[in-house]
Amino acid sequence: MNKRKLYVTALALTLASPAYATNGMRLIGFGPVQDSMGGVGVAATLDSACMVTNPAGMTELGGRLDFGASYFKPTVQYSATGIDASVPPPQGHLLVNQPGVTFTSDKGASPIPAFGVLLPIDQNWTFGLGAYGIAGMGVDYPQNLYSSITYSAYSQMRFTPSIAYKLSDLLSFGVTLNGMWATTEWSAAGNFGQAPHLTASSFGIGATIGAKVTPLKILTVGVAYETKSFFQDFSYNTASRSNPLNPSGSPLPGGVDKLTFDQPQVLTGGVAVRPIGILLVAADVEWIDWPQTNGANLPAFSQNSSQAMPWNLNWSSQVVYKIGVQVDALSWLTVRAGYNYGKEPLDSSRAFENVAFPAIAESHITAGLGFNLSPKFTINVAGMYAPQVTVSGANANPPMGTPGYSGPYGQGIASYSTSMSQFSLDGGIAYKF
Repeated sequence: MNKRKLYVTALALTLASPAYATNGMRLIGFGPVQDSMGGVGVAATLDSACMVTNPAGMTELGGRLDFGASYFKPTVQYSATGIDASVPPPQGHLLVNQPGVTFTSDKGASPIPAFGVLLPIDQNWTFGLGAYGIAGMGVDYPQNLYSSITYSAYSQMRFTPSIAYKLSDLLSFGVTLNGMWATTEWSAAGNFGQAPHLTASSFGIGATIGAKVTPLKILTVGVAYETKSFFQDFSYNTASRSNPLNPSGSPLPGGVDKLTFDQPQVLTGGVAVRPIGILLVAADVEWIDWPQTNGANLPAFSQNSSQAMPWNLNWSSQVVYKIGVQVDALSWLTVRAGYNYGKEPLDSSRAFENVAFPAIAESHITAGLGFNLSPKFTINVAGMYAPQVTVSGANANPPMGTPGYSGPYGQGIASYSTSMSQFSLDGGIAYKF
């Protein structure tokens, strides 16, 4: 009964908590152990979070329960200037109320849960089930850009029923069915007639398949492929409203807007080496196909009753490099450290999108400890720091899709700069049974 209550509690926390990410929209790792080693987990099987990274590794771990939570705190800022200074106020400040002023997002820290349980069926087959925060982003800025507040939020949770088969000591395979639940919302350019799009949720589905090969006792090679995640369209109810740029004209239409917002395929390969018994060194290389779902003119409206401003994230593909080291320093103490780097995928010419969704963190320095209180029970802690990264540029166009818009604002956002730094603290328990 106590175990059952723990499982239910973990799932409830997962559903209630938003997720954030550092490689584009994705977390660098899942749970305190992966986080402490730079996110590696394709060749090195560290705990039950391998269901997300490479389910083939489940056969190595036996029966176990892992539960963790991360306190994630980004610091996000932007500043911008509007049209040519030759246009006098108030028109000259319509696009950017306070040119050159730096604003800091009011979004606070977030808890990110990670929960998994592995159940061996026999000596070759293992079943797993988990619930993890996977991806997210968002900001909360006061009125300035387009004379309006700028608010955005995306979060994705994943449920991971998994099965793995150990063909031999040399080779194992695994498959995870990714059942997903995501929410998204935004409010921007309200004073240009844009309707707020309040929280909408969507269910999604995809899969992860993986394999591991151990050609030498000290060497393991792993590969995993995550399919594109297909979500239902996000559906928003919007109201008709007066046109703030043409108050005497016809009201702006309302109705149901539907947004197609999937998540991309991911391919990862890795190696893990254990040159001596107490030392593990692992490295992964991950390719994230952001253009597939966050590329040109994406995400896209499948129905746009409110004549909402279209999205155009225009992200490029991202290659992420991860390395982690683990040392079993003492019988009761494990020391871990890692590094993760992925060049941010944003298009600097997309000013509004980059202010609203500043997924620009690149380098991540990680470390952690495992306290082995008994052969069955371990407490894991970790920390991550991502130094500040800045993206700057311009967007020559004002908010498009604004009915009745006209005026001397053709230069749009003349310049902008958005920056982000991050840190997180992780804690969790592991219990072997």
